[in-house]
Amino acid sequence: MKKSFLTVISLGMVLSLLLNFAGCVTLGGESPVISRSQAMHIGDWSLEVIANGGVFGIRDKVDIQELLARDDVNMVLIDFWATWSTPSSRSIEYLQDAYYEYRFHGLSLLLINLDRQADKIDERIMKAIDNLGITAPVLWDHDSEVKSSLGIGAIPSVLLVDKQGYIRYERVGAVSSEVDLPPLLEAIEYLLEEG
Repeated sequence: MKKSFLTVISLGMVLSLLLNFAGCVTLGGESPVISRSQAMHIGDWSLEVIANGGVFGIRDKVDIQELLARDDVNMVLIDFWATWSTPSSRSIEYLQDAYYEYRFHGLSLLLINLDRQADKIDERIMKAIDNLGITAPVLWDHDSEVKSSLGIGAIPSVLLVDKQGYIRYERVGAVSSEVDLPPLLEAIEYLLEEG
């Protein structure tokens, strides 16, 4: 009984790893970049800016297609997060590091908040912005419409969208500097080379 249980667990882990690498482009090894043929289009949506408006000339709303159409934007890094999610808070620091490293190469960063309590949203988010030193535009997907349309199940979830609006990298769960940041930076470099 114990041996068959371990066999099932082992097969499940192998299948999970295989599915995790399906649809990736090889760059001299395993790569996190999703091939264009298997990538999902980000769609057409706009969300209200609740903090740090004015970046890229944005004031009230971000329309993702308008942002991608800008000459100074080559790709968009999107993070779905919430103030109550500790892994979200940890990830934001590393995502901002990636943004600062590549912002002059056309990378933009959008942080999409999924908190739901409208009466406390401003207070909680503003506190999180101050505590985390957030400088990117913070958007609010209050009804989770964008999250649902993209099939986002867990947070934090990070997407890297290319100039044509295709999701070419996806990471679910906290982003760590040692494990998760290098593949994200590799994906950014690959998309810059792909041009």
